[in-house]
Amino acid sequence: MKKIYYLIFIMSFLCCKQQTQKEVNTKNTTIKENLKTIPDMDYTVKTRPIHAIKTQLYRWYSFYEREMTKARISNQLELLSDSIVINSMGKTVTGKTDYRNILPAYAGTKNAHNLMSIKMDNSAGKISTQAKIVFQTIRPDSTRAQMEIGYDLLSTEFNGKTPPKFHQITIKPLAQQEFGSFSDTYPKNRLSALMHYWLLNIEQMDGDAEPFKKLLANNFELHFSKDNVVTSIDQFEKWVAYAATAVSETNHFPENFEVKILEDHLYEMNVDFVWRGKSPDGNKLQAITHHKWTVEDDMNAPFAKIRKMEVSYKMPFSPLNE
Repeated sequence: MKKIYYLIFIMSFLCCKQQTQKEVNTKNTTIKENLKTIPDMDYTVKTRPIHAIKTQLYRWYSFYEREMTKARISNQLELLSDSIVINSMGKTVTGKTDYRNILPAYAGTKNAHNLMSIKMDNSAGKISTQAKIVFQTIRPDSTRAQMEIGYDLLSTEFNGKTPPKFHQITIKPLAQQEFGSFSDTYPKNRLSALMHYWLLNIEQMDGDAEPFKKLLANNFELHFSKDNVVTSIDQFEKWVAYAATAVSETNHFPENFEVKILEDHLYEMNVDFVWRGKSPDGNKLQAITHHKWTVEDDMNAPFAKIRKMEVSYKMPFSPLNE
């Protein structure tokens, strides 16, 4: 029992339920998503494919929200299969070279992407995804537009471990909207990508610490509890090795996601996690935790990095009776 209790802290790392209202306060630099008209979440689904696709989708969006440096373009190309086909607003791009060639057209534009809904089907091995966003853009000539856009995406085969690449992307306008005040979505999208990639690795924990290491800042602190603080790679590797034995199944469903801008390239993220899992002997378990992360961001790196993580309980570990 003590083993399981310990790992709930390990597992409570996030998994975002999409939320529908966003507020940007330029005085206290808080980006907040409020739960409003959210349908009931199905906590029985397996979350690994969800984390895999959301990792890639949030990386895709955040790329367009900052300057396109050589390093960032290289990271973006890693999201795509070699035979990628992108159909955007009736124009088709085939292959990575063609995609790279169209990127200069985005120079000087200011873009924002609010993910409103997403549906997935991974019954055939490849993950088919339908997403809707609200897109804002301000062009170099100061013209601006806001619209709802639909995405149809097909991934390469998902091996259950690493995020698959995008193989087909179809982007189509759904409805023009009146342009409101511009809302910078880069912090939310950038930290969401970090969150889902961390969770993907948590959900398929096999004792390998390597995928996690690129998500940790140089002087990281992981406060799983008051008595359990991990501050070195050696401690972290031992933690991961233990975690792989502590539960037989784990799924995360985050809620109440909020990002606060502390300073340039430094953020605070708060989120609640609904957790569903199984003990090694097959008993169903549940918990709800609150996570507070301090995250530093070098936009040229594939992911932002966790400097400090603090975990507290909103609902303690307990048996789940469905």
